[in-house]
Amino acid sequence: MKIKKIGLYEISVVVFFLLLPVIAAAVEIKVFLHTAALAGTLLKWFVFSGVGLRLFSSGLKQALQPEFTAKVIFEIDNEKCYPVIRELGLANICFGVIGILSLFFPSFRFAAGMAGGLFFALAGLLHIFRTKTAEQESFAMVTDFYIAAVLFILLVLNAAQR
Repeated sequence: MKIKKIGLYEISVVVFFLLLPVIAAAVEIKVFLHTAALAGTLLKWFVFSGVGLRLFSSGLKQALQPEFTAKVIFEIDNEKCYPVIRELGLANICFGVIGILSLFFPSFRFAAGMAGGLFFALAGLLHIFRTKTAEQESFAMVTDFYIAAVLFILLVLNAAQR
């Protein structure tokens, strides 16, 4: 059985989609004795990290190094797709900026969470319907669905607590 090396891509996804938002929410609640609803605090950090930091950083990677997304994620060995991947990167940077700004402008949070959740859910669906799926693409699909579900659940819980 071949053991797969865990790369920077996988590490960054785990950090942005799980570790950073959970730790930041726990610190905010514990250190600052935050009395706001738990769902709202978690939503703030999942939108900031999962949508903001994740999409901003992946957007930079796509805009500056489109070959990673083409070759590693989708197993496409054709430079003709690089301009499209660069444009996707620019869109991800824009989504990411709104997610990052939502930390400082709470009024952005719902829109950033909803748009980010929809993006990840739809991206996950696209991965399902591809006939040939690379190992990295399977990881991307699972994590896309995970963060979409987390965002949607937190958006609903946050709305219910208001």
